[in-house]
Amino acid sequence: MFDFSFSELLLCFVVALVVLGPERMPAVARTVGRWTGKARVYMRNLTAELERETQVAELKKQIDDAQRILRETSQSLHQETQKLVEEAKPVLTAPAKPPAENG
Repeated sequence: MFDFSFSELLLCFVVALVVLGPERMPAVARTVGRWTGKARVYMRNLTAELERETQVAELKKQIDDAQRILRETSQSLHQETQKLVEEAKPVLTAPAKPPAENG
């Protein structure tokens, strides 16, 4: 994210040493180190949470697509079944011919 060269970091260290003095510099360095560590942990957690949310959104989309396909297939099967029933009605309701007697 931020790009610092070694010379820039060295310059910041020298300025901090001059301003703070050698007595307070170790305490300030520890505090800055802790803040940096907390910021890294926060960013790592934020990144993991965003990845989880993305995965959840993708899974929801896949489930919605599967439900849509299932619904369309079910409707298609229902329509085909209705067609077959309508085609079979005349055959089923026609009077049965008595068997011819062989004599």
